[in-house]
Amino acid sequence: MLLINRQDRERLGLSQALEACRCMTPQGKRLKAKYRYFGPDERRLLKAELSAVDQLIEYVKHHPLELRNAQDQLAHFRDLRGTVAGLSKSRTLDLTELFEIKQAVRLLHKLLKIPGLLAKADITIHPLPELEALLDPRELGTSGFYLYDEYSSRLAALRQSRAELEKEMEKAQGEERAALLRQRSQLLAGEAEEETAVRAVLCGQLAPFADRLSDNLQAVGQLDFRLAKAQMALRWGASKPDLLEAGEAVILEQFHHPVIEDHLSARGAAYERQTTTLARGTTVLTGANMGGKSVTLKAMTLSVILIHLGYFPPAEYAASPLFGFVSYSSDYFDTTKRGLSTFASEVVKIRDDIRQARQIPGFVVLDEPLRGTNPQEATALVGALGRFYASLPGVLVLATHYEVPAGAGIRHLRLRGIQAGDLEEIMEITKDPPPDEEAVRRIEALMDYSIETVDGSAAVPTAAIRIARWLGLDSGVFEHLEEQE
Repeated sequence: MLLINRQDRERLGLSQALEACRCMTPQGKRLKAKYRYFGPDERRLLKAELSAVDQLIEYVKHHPLELRNAQDQLAHFRDLRGTVAGLSKSRTLDLTELFEIKQAVRLLHKLLKIPGLLAKADITIHPLPELEALLDPRELGTSGFYLYDEYSSRLAALRQSRAELEKEMEKAQGEERAALLRQRSQLLAGEAEEETAVRAVLCGQLAPFADRLSDNLQAVGQLDFRLAKAQMALRWGASKPDLLEAGEAVILEQFHHPVIEDHLSARGAAYERQTTTLARGTTVLTGANMGGKSVTLKAMTLSVILIHLGYFPPAEYAASPLFGFVSYSSDYFDTTKRGLSTFASEVVKIRDDIRQARQIPGFVVLDEPLRGTNPQEATALVGALGRFYASLPGVLVLATHYEVPAGAGIRHLRLRGIQAGDLEEIMEITKDPPPDEEAVRRIEALMDYSIETVDGSAAVPTAAIRIARWLGLDSGVFEHLEEQE
């Protein structure tokens, strides 16, 4: 089931956020790349996935030596899909492929010696003693592979004859040496022929174990993926999310967007984490420009989608019902490929969301929709959208400067933004604006990004004109503004 499309994932910064989930095996990286979504009918599976990650977090905290041992083994696994598929189809493998299978079996054997880790990860790896015996008939316990003499008495005899012949060649000269070389070539040809026959027989003996080997390699990928999720959760300070019943409100406490937070930290700016509850129906988010609405929407949507992907979201606490789809629409639309205007692209996206929302509960986020349309029509359409979604079973989060009247199923939230007294204070202290970068930094420092509930369609804070004047916008502009008043 497709929960969220690729374009929405890109706009959210999902792939950048998931760079913190560092899988080590090809098998684990494939699982991560699949973006496996858990929908409303897969609650039990998602609960088991989250529980396994939760148990691994505790294991990682208290068993660092075992973790390093496991990671050392995981780092050596290779992508054996083609090799195992060839084995199951009775293809004769070459020496390199046989070596890789032996290496994998050896690594699996070592992972089995860390049963506590496997138990916490809810992973089962089946022992393969038969494969170990076939690939290491001398029980040397080494990682290398060789077509041992034990595989064929004829091969052993040919090798012995060649060894004796090569000793004679050390003393021979002239015609005698030439004759011995011809004999050696014949022996080498015989060895190559016998080695091919030995590989065919060996592969026939290995083939019945191909499915079990494949299952074990898939289990390794799941172990790797869950370990990476657990370590990412630790880095984020994330906790296990609770899965709620359909229709219950999404709860996000101290949530953040890790990519944006890292970016701000790199340039010395602070990121204010937020807390909110998103009830069924329509939630309208307001706030001044520069107030952080877009970042807030990205962060909350990222948390919701990560829960559906089986990750711990970047939040101190999170709880959510499972939605049939998630849609995130910002003010960016790639219209060039579709040949549509921005307005048309927005309407098409909104139309498709509504079609889905009529069938299954969705989590739909609209960031400043229809901002390029004339204000009268945009206000009417945005208000109608808010009222329409208010009666649907999913959640609509709508950030807008257009008025959405209060009503049943419509809740209004606001980012506090800059308080009037704080703004007046910095303007009084600095009558002349400082350099641009410093001025912007001071304004950003005044922003309060906390989310508060407001009654009805409360007015958006209006600091834009004062900030524009303080930043030195040409006085002639304000003369025209005064003419309009």
